[in-house]
Amino acid sequence: MLPAAAGAVAVAALLGGCGLGFGDEMIGTPSATGTQAGPVVPEPPTGSGPAQQSGGGGGGSTTPSSSGPSGSGGSGGSTQPSSGSQAAGVTEVRTGTWDVGDAGQVQFAVRQGQLQLLAATPASGWQQAQPPTTQPDAIEVVFGAPLGTKWTFQVQLSGSTMQITKQKTVAKAADGSYPVGAAGSVDFISSGSQLKLTNVAPEGGWSVTQRQSSPTSISVSFKQAAGTAQFTAAMSGTDVTVTTSQQLSGPVTTT
Repeated sequence: MLPAAAGAVAVAALLGGCGLGFGDEMIGTPSATGTQAGPVVPEPPTGSGPAQQSGGGGGGSTTPSSSGPSGSGGSGGSTQPSSGSQAAGVTEVRTGTWDVGDAGQVQFAVRQGQLQLLAATPASGWQQAQPPTTQPDAIEVVFGAPLGTKWTFQVQLSGSTMQITKQKTVAKAADGSYPVGAAGSVDFISSGSQLKLTNVAPEGGWSVTQRQSSPTSISVSFKQAAGTAQFTAAMSGTDVTVTTSQQLSGPVTTT
């Protein structure tokens, strides 16, 4: 996932109710008050089956591509993130079934003013990296694949306002172009032990609010009326870890 001022108020109200922040801060350690349930089994009458794209696996570095969903390679293949992929971005705020990149699906509802996780189904080659965290006002599901690639799906509820977040972390990421949810894309290259930011391309309706680059790190932030998105790349030795996330807030819409 309004005018700028209204969007800011909605997000502030949401974060105040949930006690969580945007971006990487939102994907932190679950609250001690949360319930960590075991694997969630889909309810037969609702939702659709799991996403059928195979997860990224195998050895070698993670390679971006402008075509194909992220993690479309099987075991031993390269991960290929899709530019502007619907599954990777957040373009609406609603309950129901959500694709989480190529990692799987999450289904949730709002009942009597509380969030309910109905299903968390990994795609082939993926697994739940940790038990889902569920609270009346927050849900977090993390899918993991080999090489340390992770997709995180998070929902926060504050009154009649809901925020949806998708975050992807890629270990040993290769040079190239990386989609940042529905907000745009960021290109970088690495040479030896240095990173270089080569291009930032926001999508329509989004603007770039931050662009920082050093030999070992890159940070780019995007913003639109009701949401934000972030890209970070960090180099340790010759390995690069890329994290992308996007959030969108709005009135609760049930499906």
